[in-house]
Amino acid sequence: MWRLKKLFTINFFLLLLLIPISAFAEEFKVEDGESIQRAVQDAESGDTILVSPGVYKESLLINKEVSLKGEEGTIIDGGGKGNVITITASNVVLEGLTIQNSGTGQEDSGIYIKKAHHNVINNNTLKNVHNGIYIANSNENKLLGNSIASNESHFSERGNGIHMFKGGGHLLKENEIAKVQDGIYFDFTKGIKLQGNHISESRYGMHFMFSEGILAERNHVEKNVTGLMVMDSARIDFIENKVTDHFHFRGYGILIYETKDVLVEGNEILRNSTGLSLEYGVDTLINRNQIAANQVGLEFMGKNENNTFSENNFIGNVVQSKISGEDMRLDDGVKGNYWDDYSSFDLSGDGVGEEAYKAGSLYDRLLGKQPYWQFFFESPSIKLWTKAEALFPSFGSADVYDSRPLIEPVTMLQETEQNSIDRRIPGIIGILFILFSILVIVKGRKLR
Repeated sequence: MWRLKKLFTINFFLLLLLIPISAFAEEFKVEDGESIQRAVQDAESGDTILVSPGVYKESLLINKEVSLKGEEGTIIDGGGKGNVITITASNVVLEGLTIQNSGTGQEDSGIYIKKAHHNVINNNTLKNVHNGIYIANSNENKLLGNSIASNESHFSERGNGIHMFKGGGHLLKENEIAKVQDGIYFDFTKGIKLQGNHISESRYGMHFMFSEGILAERNHVEKNVTGLMVMDSARIDFIENKVTDHFHFRGYGILIYETKDVLVEGNEILRNSTGLSLEYGVDTLINRNQIAANQVGLEFMGKNENNTFSENNFIGNVVQSKISGEDMRLDDGVKGNYWDDYSSFDLSGDGVGEEAYKAGSLYDRLLGKQPYWQFFFESPSIKLWTKAEALFPSFGSADVYDSRPLIEPVTMLQETEQNSIDRRIPGIIGILFILFSILVIVKGRKLR
């Protein structure tokens, strides 16, 4: 009997160890006028704290695994001092909160995450904060659907929307960021994924420093000074982003500086002062991008090595390209790019022009010294001049050319998807009409 009791006791405790902590978690509510910090202190790991609508004037320290969820109208006000919410624990959830009025120190933030991992920051509104969300020495946090804005001062006096220092593995998805210094700042980080974020009215939309292994896809970056600023980094992929309307006189859509192994594919780079600029770029692949309606479409500065361009559309840029003194080839050996100022012919019918396209025309270089020459853009005289320059290439400086220029613009992925949708809509309408007709016939027979 004693042995049976001992065996039962051991099995019972083993069974308790197998039950997850969340099975014992509690959910309780903080009412307006009560302290959220007190609720956090009283909570156990795994608990959920629901916060009623109201203004809670306090700064929070979350140092245990809890979920903090606000109802509509829940505001946490930091009173203009330090961080509004500091997280030092892992597996924390913040959801549905309005977070406002941080301090103005360099790292003061609406949400400050320090040495904490696997946290989920979801659907919060941060306003009048210095930095929106600051993540330091942390890994694999998720920032989803948050709205972030700093203050109404000059961008030099604001912090960043999302600042990541060291660590990595984070997912940033569908965040709305505006009126900050830099929308998203990567500082010695790696392994970050960005999807569907919208960044506007700031200095740099995304700023990469000493970072690697970043994937940015289907983001919209617009109306900043510069869209994407990439410096001293490696293995950065930009796929199917919209980078538009950076018309500051020092502005760029994408600027790649002293960076290697960059993929720029399927992006729309439209209406920027300079669309795409490479300065000391190495092993960059630029493929199937729409680079259009920019003051300068493509710019090279310094020495750039082993960069490949293919199937890009250069359309409606006032200056198609500005080049440095280095020779460069602008095709991959099989396919080049579409240049709307290319004027030769395709005699073989393979879609590729018979003459090479020469980048960096004399007209383009003159515009740098005499900007008023842009009034003659696409005029018959400039077209004649460009043709003459092609016949006498000694007019140019460096030999930058596309030996496989395309005669027709490339159909981009976005256009293909839209055409597919456009084709499906009439088919769906037709099916619905047939179903409606059958229903009418059946009903009519029943009435007889």
